[in-house]
Amino acid sequence: MKRIILPALCALVLSSCGGNEDHSIELSSTADLAGLRVGVASGSSYDMELSARDDITLQRYNTESDILQALINDKVDVSVTDEVIFNVETQRENDIKIALVGKDSYPTGFMFPKNKPELAQAMTDTQQRLEADGTMDQLKDFWLTDRYVQADSFTHIPAETGGKPIRVACCSMFAPIGFQVNGDWYGLEIDLLRELGKDLHRPLEIKLYDVSSGILAIKTGMADVLCGCIFITPERKEEFLFSVHYHDYHPAYFVVDREAAREHSGLWTWFKKSVRKNLLAENRWKFITRGLWETLKISILAILMGSLLGIILYQMGRSRSGWLRTIATVYNGFIAGIPELVLLLINFYIIFAKTTVPPDLVAVVTFALFFASGASDIYQTSLSAIPHGQTEAGLALGFTPVQTFFHIVFPQAIRHGLPLYRGQCVSLLKGTSIVGYIAIQDLTRAGDIIRSRTFDAVLPLLTVTIIYFLLVLLIGNLLRLAKPKKKVL
Repeated sequence: MKRIILPALCALVLSSCGGNEDHSIELSSTADLAGLRVGVASGSSYDMELSARDDITLQRYNTESDILQALINDKVDVSVTDEVIFNVETQRENDIKIALVGKDSYPTGFMFPKNKPELAQAMTDTQQRLEADGTMDQLKDFWLTDRYVQADSFTHIPAETGGKPIRVACCSMFAPIGFQVNGDWYGLEIDLLRELGKDLHRPLEIKLYDVSSGILAIKTGMADVLCGCIFITPERKEEFLFSVHYHDYHPAYFVVDREAAREHSGLWTWFKKSVRKNLLAENRWKFITRGLWETLKISILAILMGSLLGIILYQMGRSRSGWLRTIATVYNGFIAGIPELVLLLINFYIIFAKTTVPPDLVAVVTFALFFASGASDIYQTSLSAIPHGQTEAGLALGFTPVQTFFHIVFPQAIRHGLPLYRGQCVSLLKGTSIVGYIAIQDLTRAGDIIRSRTFDAVLPLLTVTIIYFLLVLLIGNLLRLAKPKKKVL
């Protein structure tokens, strides 16, 4: 373990501190982007705008933290995102700076489904009230000027506790728009939504989505409002309702500040600082523990349910009924032909969209369906490896069919099938890393949340990797204990 992890850690640290000694890129206008590598968030307005240019190399990333890592690791020359995303503290810690603030402005508001015009109007009324009494200016002054960076607490707006919840799909996990601290949500848009809840006497029920999944949640009625720095565009206004825009954001072009005084420190000093920032500050380690619990819960329940369904599927495949055999064959072919993520999204946004089934149960059902197909094949392989003469010998000795199976056939079948079953369990455990697409904060999403707050990729990813590795070892060792020992006569 030491020979593997320590060199890998050193390599990650050294690579994250990389960068040449060239002078910083200077931009006087967007025309200076010609010939440069530009990083943007995939599907963002900046992506749409810059994709029309053929004189730049456009690289798309999923999150702002990925954009930052690409910039400081010299994967791109310029990163384009909202001007408020990388605050002064983030810029100082990562030796980056704003080379240019674009002249374009993007009106930003809250998105609602077409069938909730009254809620969209209520949000507009709330924003207009806040504009009239000066609260909007106070909130912007706190959140959009980096004052929140030094604040001890982030909000003074009490959350409503009664009434029907307003289901909020938040596609932001970065300050100052919307972020979590100790399980509670904060940010400019969260405060505005709390004001809406206060006006309507309704609490907020906030779940984290990525942008595409959040839009699907609005489209299918699984959420009432989408927030997270959503730009109001003509295309979006054709499909959704918006409140009046609350702010105009401008694009910022971030570059590495080569002239900044880079603080060099040893590996141990860096490690302690990184642990403090990524795990101890704001009790961010709780994201890991909660995510670990979600991963274990989904994995264990899916394995148990899938194992039982696999028995049924195996019996259907061996049935004398041609219909049952056909159903089992078609089912196995269907499961083998589609990705797990596609079925997960279908179950969540279509099949269970109008129900009250929680997302974690949808995930359990989805992975159980996949596990059942693999388990039935394992049962078939392991049981067919036992010669039929073993069963005949047991019956000849006076055993009942049930006794023959459990005392003679089953112990031998376990030895054949357990390695395959162990591999199936490990595959399911690792496959649960996609459940973040349906707003479940599992272990992988926990690492993403921490990265979005600290913009540090090394320790969060390394922590998640080590935990997954230990879980795989644990599963392997537990299943080895279930392997029956050979009896010596």
